[in-house]
Amino acid sequence: MLPTPPLALRYIARGASLWLVARVLGSVAVALAGGDPLHLPFGATLLIIAASVMLGVADTRRRHERALLENLAVSTGMRVAFFAIPAVAGEISIGVVAGVLA
Repeated sequence: MLPTPPLALRYIARGASLWLVARVLGSVAVALAGGDPLHLPFGATLLIIAASVMLGVADTRRRHERALLENLAVSTGMRVAFFAIPAVAGEISIGVVAGVLA
């Protein structure tokens, strides 16, 4: 069963904001180390995606929303997907922009 669109959009929007925080922090760290924050290695990109997903799951747990989501038939995998989809889409778009600018 798929979640309702308003619920999915709300969590995907929250995932996008958490990805943005993780990406900015990662880019600042790379820039301070003297690297190019747009051209990150593949492993760093995966780490940023994983960090944003973990932040999203932790935020859901902190807000005590797990029981509500389970009552709405939202599985654990779907909750992870809510936070992974914007992170993957954002990293792909940054990769495309970095490729065009290079």
